[in-house]
Amino acid sequence: MNTQGLYLLGLLLVILYLLMGLDDFIWDIQALFRRRNYNKQLLDMKKLEETPPKLLAVMIACWHEDNVIGAVIENILASVQYPNSMYHIFLGLYPNDPETIAVGRELEKSFANVHVVINELPGPTSKAQNINYMIRQIKAFETRQQWRFQSFTVHDSEDVVHPYELKVTNYLIDHYPAIQFPVFPLMEMPRLRNFFKNMVTNTYADEFAENHFITMVSRYSSGAFVPSAGTGFALSRKTIERFGEDEILPENSLTEDYRLSLTLYEKGIQMYYVMLRVPRLTDDFKIRHEFIATRSRFPATFKTAIKQKARWITGITMQSVGLKEIFDCKMPIAGRYSLYRDQKAKIGNLLSLIGYPVVIYFLISLFTDLPPIYPVYSLSWYLSLLVTVMMIERELFRGISIYQVYGLRSVFFACLLPPVLPIRFICGNIINFSATVVAYFHRFRRRHKKEKVVKKETSKKAPKKIAWDKTDHQFLEKAVLKRYHRNLGDVLLEKGYISESDLSKALEKAHEKRRRLGNILIQENLLTEVQLLDALANVQQGLLVSQEQVLALVQTVPTTDFDRNHLELGRCVPLLKSEDHYVFAFSYASPDGTLAWLETHYKVTIQPVFTVEGTIDQAIKMLYDPNLKEHQATTVGLLFDCYQKQGITAEQLLLLQKYQEKGPLSEKELLLRSGLADV
Repeated sequence: MNTQGLYLLGLLLVILYLLMGLDDFIWDIQALFRRRNYNKQLLDMKKLEETPPKLLAVMIACWHEDNVIGAVIENILASVQYPNSMYHIFLGLYPNDPETIAVGRELEKSFANVHVVINELPGPTSKAQNINYMIRQIKAFETRQQWRFQSFTVHDSEDVVHPYELKVTNYLIDHYPAIQFPVFPLMEMPRLRNFFKNMVTNTYADEFAENHFITMVSRYSSGAFVPSAGTGFALSRKTIERFGEDEILPENSLTEDYRLSLTLYEKGIQMYYVMLRVPRLTDDFKIRHEFIATRSRFPATFKTAIKQKARWITGITMQSVGLKEIFDCKMPIAGRYSLYRDQKAKIGNLLSLIGYPVVIYFLISLFTDLPPIYPVYSLSWYLSLLVTVMMIERELFRGISIYQVYGLRSVFFACLLPPVLPIRFICGNIINFSATVVAYFHRFRRRHKKEKVVKKETSKKAPKKIAWDKTDHQFLEKAVLKRYHRNLGDVLLEKGYISESDLSKALEKAHEKRRRLGNILIQENLLTEVQLLDALANVQQGLLVSQEQVLALVQTVPTTDFDRNHLELGRCVPLLKSEDHYVFAFSYASPDGTLAWLETHYKVTIQPVFTVEGTIDQAIKMLYDPNLKEHQATTVGLLFDCYQKQGITAEQLLLLQKYQEKGPLSEKELLLRSGLADV
């Protein structure tokens, strides 16, 4: 190629890069200022505690997930900081998947809030059809239970759900009709020895960090279209009802989540994007802050990554909406622009890889006699400088995102190894390029087949349904999962009961003296007994009940059921009795192993709750002294009647009683707002 031809090629490419990236550059810069206003809207974690819990439904669609779904559900139930009786997990299974059904049935037997939903069709159907069928079955479940779930959350069968997700959902769903939590891929600690092994998975981490830390926030703060990530999103009851008898998720789309959020946006409903962090305590007693986000494993090989991304590119850029629709629709300018950005990915992904040979040639030409592709001070040279600034800005923004989500070490491996053209960035572009080529190939092949079929089939014949082209999943080991569970220090920080410095000092003392952290905190007057018990209850997924509740409920248990000496030694007291178990109140002074001893000695099942030690003494006296009747009238009420009629569980009774004491809501209002009474 002659010098003139080389110059024209370079000029053409740099103009294309400008056209594809200049609007992104401007968007990023102005988004920095909008982000400040968005951050001011973030809620105070204390408000979560003030919001009475509502019934929440969690839906997980499964097809051949018998190797992971058991561990996933057990982890959710063990880690989520939300009352077990106030959320129910529905597993959407298929009649021709007996292995997953067997695991689901075992979970259903073990946990009262896990339910199996067998699809009416053999699998695999589309994921959308699976979820739509689950929603219909959940509504039938509500009719039987006389309940109303106040939100419907969608998760994938390999997700690590954040312990505070449901608690935040419970608060936000009162204010926003649809919410999306960030999704961040799980990755091993990056090291040189695993750099190439984890290359593909870590490109997902880089892209999701940038998209979910910066782009999604920018979209929401500017009033643009915020797409669902397909997992970790929730729809309010009112949003579900707006669809009437229509299907919620489009069953003819490869990216049903994207199309759903676009439909909501067209109805005037913008997905609220949640960007919240909570303090965490590390093993070395340091404090860091983590996002309330969904964590998942992503594909680890080029083949599976290309297959998955080809599906995304097809569904988002070739199936959901076209350029003509973007210009013709009545959306706000920000909404149309965000759709345009999604659409241009199918071109940008191709251009990104073509530019690498040009960059390499340009760098070589600086030190050799090769004719320059961008002659100094020419038009293309100035434009290439601008493109270079845009590339540096994009890499800088990506580095900031990765640092915020994964830390400084990940920034080095993602953006600086080596400098200028980092390997991981190039790898991600190769995957995106290949996936886009595959998406175009499938598109043209389907169009060609469709033209043939149209000529043969009659107009009455129904179109073929899209089947679920899922990715095989793996889950984390239990030892790794423990890192995502909450400990006492985490909860104390999240509730604001103690400062970071005081907690660090107390932890060091507890470690040195080999004593309980709680004992140190009480001894040093850093916590009250009520605060400590409240935090312990959260960690152990229990409840802190008030003195009024204990003294009122203790009178409902026959005095002959338990020996007084055993209760006094165990520093505990029974509060409620049902056919299959008791509810016992324990204090921080209750000896270790008391609950297990009582269950073995009396051959009963006990559900523990917490209260202050002084209340235990009063309750034992009241239980065995027939003359103490002053609190008896408080046991009579609508909530207690519902419990006796088995309309609500013991945990639900105690929860609603607690919030009734706190606020102005009546028992009936609490039942209605929580969804435990059907209007």
